[in-house]
Amino acid sequence: MHGPTVRHTVPGRVHAKRFAATLLMGLGVWAFIVLRLILIQVVHAPRLAGLAERQQVVEVKLAPERGQIFDRNMVRLTDNLTVNSICAYPGEIASPRTVARGLSRALGGSAASYEARLRKKTGFVWIERQVEPARAEVLAAMNLPGVEFLAETKRVYPFGRGACHVIGYTDIDGHGISGMESRMDDLLTGSEATVYYYMDSRRQRTPAPASTRTTPDDGMSVVLTIDMDLQEIVEVELERTVREYEAKSGTVIVQDPWTGEILAMANWPSFDCSRPERFAEENWRNRAVTDQFEPGSTFKVFTACAALATGAADTTSVYYAFQGMGRFGSFTIRDVKPHGWMDFETALVKSSNVCFAQIAGEVGESPLYSYARDLGFGCLTAVNLPGEVRGTLREPTEWSSRSVHTIGIGQEIAVTALQLTTAYSAIANGGYLMEPHVVKAVLDGDGRVVEEAGPCVVRRAIEPEVAAAVRKIMVEVTERGTGTKASLNEVTVAGKTGTAQKVVPGIRGYAPGRWVSSFVGFAPAEDAGIVCLVVIDEPRGRGLGGQVAAPVFRRIVERLVRGSGHDLVFGRQRLRRDADGSSLYCAGGENAVPVMSVASGFGSGDSSSDLVVPAGARGILPAVPLHNLVNARGAVSATISPASSDAGIRDPARMPELRGMSVRAARRLASSLGLAVVFEGNGLVQTQSPRPGSEIGPGDRVVLTCAPG
Repeated sequence: MHGPTVRHTVPGRVHAKRFAATLLMGLGVWAFIVLRLILIQVVHAPRLAGLAERQQVVEVKLAPERGQIFDRNMVRLTDNLTVNSICAYPGEIASPRTVARGLSRALGGSAASYEARLRKKTGFVWIERQVEPARAEVLAAMNLPGVEFLAETKRVYPFGRGACHVIGYTDIDGHGISGMESRMDDLLTGSEATVYYYMDSRRQRTPAPASTRTTPDDGMSVVLTIDMDLQEIVEVELERTVREYEAKSGTVIVQDPWTGEILAMANWPSFDCSRPERFAEENWRNRAVTDQFEPGSTFKVFTACAALATGAADTTSVYYAFQGMGRFGSFTIRDVKPHGWMDFETALVKSSNVCFAQIAGEVGESPLYSYARDLGFGCLTAVNLPGEVRGTLREPTEWSSRSVHTIGIGQEIAVTALQLTTAYSAIANGGYLMEPHVVKAVLDGDGRVVEEAGPCVVRRAIEPEVAAAVRKIMVEVTERGTGTKASLNEVTVAGKTGTAQKVVPGIRGYAPGRWVSSFVGFAPAEDAGIVCLVVIDEPRGRGLGGQVAAPVFRRIVERLVRGSGHDLVFGRQRLRRDADGSSLYCAGGENAVPVMSVASGFGSGDSSSDLVVPAGARGILPAVPLHNLVNARGAVSATISPASSDAGIRDPARMPELRGMSVRAARRLASSLGLAVVFEGNGLVQTQSPRPGSEIGPGDRVVLTCAPG
């Protein structure tokens, strides 16, 4: 018998196989590790680095100090208050629900909303921005984990509704939304400050190295041409009239006819710049530049200028008014009152539609269009305010057979309040169309002038003798014509009334019973310090411009000449024409020098080239086209006036005694020293900080506590 067969293996072969298997497995593991390293270190590195940074680094941006806005007398129209905002770091909060309930008790918001924010997978969240001091104190006492305070600045407006449509407002992040806050936002806004924190494995924050931090670059400040004393007068009288006549809205503009500066611009209804959300959106609109309307009889003075300039009429021309109803082809034009024969002057004084429809026909389509265009109608004025519209002035090829007659009396043409005011300024100053502007200067953070805006001539729009003849007739309008309610004893007034029917969308022709009442005038008539336009939209009743708008003009000018605004009308240094009317001069006798520059872009036609900018013009800023104001922070204009280059820089002063003063008086005195004023309460000043006699400087904050006297 044979036993089982026994196989013998060689030990060396077994060991070799095991070694090979182990080696292969090891190589595979190493290959996997290398591949993973390549994927992590090369392929996915950017994504993973971003994830790590988001987990480890918290970035918080802080807004810079926004530049201020001043009126022409350096009265502060804005201020920046330091307020507390609430933020949270979700990674440090163990119980979001508990913290959310605490936030709700202190701040009054929804606990569910707070909890949702606290559960976000992020290193930083805002809880509430710019909270009231009382609520902030309650929250601070709770000492909630992961919840902290960050100091921010809040934009406030000391005058509330004052000049609201010019100043505008900002949103909660300090971005300009309307008015100058929006138009000059690039200049007013500085660069953000950034603060970084590192989060460790225990979710604890540590400050990042100083090299990663940035410091804020505060914004520049803007000086407006607005005079707040005059602005307050205008706003009071406008609101009074709109309420008295239950009107839909109203606008008043006051302009310096020699420089184009807007001294006051008011609209009603208005809004509070500090709380715009509490008012209807239509209240935010600056109607002076965004709304257009048919000028009605206020346009007749330009038809009169065109007639005299083209030779279509002279002051001795006589017309028949057909007893108030004249036929022009297939249509009829009517007067408010019946008239018979009247000369050119009387036709304007009595504002005869029938006569001026005839005069416009004799002028002709192309000359009338060119004259209106040269006066800036149908064009942007280039004023530095947002939302401006062009108005409506169609080319003669689009006119019907009746257009020349109706445009001549202010129909079939739409203008803005600013266009109309600026065109009347050309009559007041002897024929120069000035570029209107509301920015006087731009200052850097130290109060030094970076940009200045001077008077800028667009073109000569009216010949001097024509402007003089029309001014003389406009005086008669206020003495014995439709504008007698605008006349004053203290000063000779020139002006023109307007009562225009309204075109309303959806209604064919003119809307029955809806009128735009207006009056434009200037004073003194032969050396005008101001031009003032009053527009009242849809006043109750017939709404004649001479009955509704003219008295507003009179009250405004009356308050100026009898009060602190006397110099605005009479006492300011005037620009005067030389003998041949070719240039405008700064009043100063034999040494007077031309000071105007020629602008571009306002209206059409060739600009006059006989005006120059001298190096040392006295009494007025060198001219700078307003649309050339730089937006680049720190750029210095070559046109800075040496006399005013140190504007805004004052030697240290002493704090005056303000106790016992009214809010208004204290604000004016403090603002004249360049101080930022914060009022608590109303009435007379009871306490002040700093104390009287303390050393102060421009920009210092003053807190005044007031109570009824």
